[in-house]
Amino acid sequence: MTQKKHLALVLLLPALLFAGCISRNAPEVAYYSLQSIEQLGPDRAGQPGQNIVLGIGPVTLPASLKRSQIVTREADNRYQFSDLHRWAGLLEEDLARTIGENLAFLLDLETVVYHPWGRVHRPDRRLLVEVLRFDGSRQGEAVLSVRWTLTGGEGTQPLAGGKSVYRQPVAGGGYAGLVRTESLLLAALSQEIAEAIRQTVE
Repeated sequence: MTQKKHLALVLLLPALLFAGCISRNAPEVAYYSLQSIEQLGPDRAGQPGQNIVLGIGPVTLPASLKRSQIVTREADNRYQFSDLHRWAGLLEEDLARTIGENLAFLLDLETVVYHPWGRVHRPDRRLLVEVLRFDGSRQGEAVLSVRWTLTGGEGTQPLAGGKSVYRQPVAGGGYAGLVRTESLLLAALSQEIAEAIRQTVE
C-alpha cells in the first residue's frame, strides 16, 4: 500500500466511524394511519344494509395538510410539522379510505368506490368532502372541520350536506393519542353522513 493510500484510509476511518454512530443514535421515524370504526372497537353494530354503490371523493385538503408530517396546532395558533411522526401514505387517500370503510360498516354496503372510479361500478350516491381543518394539540384537543356534500350518482343533484365541526380531548397524549382521537372524529362525521344517506334512500 502506498503512503498516499495509507494516509487516505487513516483520514477516512474516523469519518466512517462517526457516521456509523450518528446512524445508530438517530431517532426512528414513526408512521401512522387513521383507524376505521371497526379498528377502533365499535360499540354498535351496523344498521340494515342499503343496496347502493357509494362513491367517495374527491377529498380535498388545505395546503398546510398536504404533507407527510403530522400537523399539530398549539394554543397560540402556531403550526408544528413533525419530521419524526408522519402519515404512512397520502393523507387525502387515508381520509377517503377511512370514511369509506366507516360508511360501509355503518350502512352494511357491499360496494364502495373511490374517486376516480372506472366504468365498472357507477355510484348511486357520491360524497364530496372538503377538509377545512384536521389537527390538534397532543395535550389538548383534536379538531375536524369539513364541508361535505352528498349527491346523486351523476354528481349534479345535491341531496344533503353542510359544514360539520367536531372536537374531542386527546386521550393518552402524544402523537398516537392524537391520531386515535382524529380517527374518532372521523367516526362521528361518518355517523352523521350515514344518517343522511339513509334518509335519501328510504
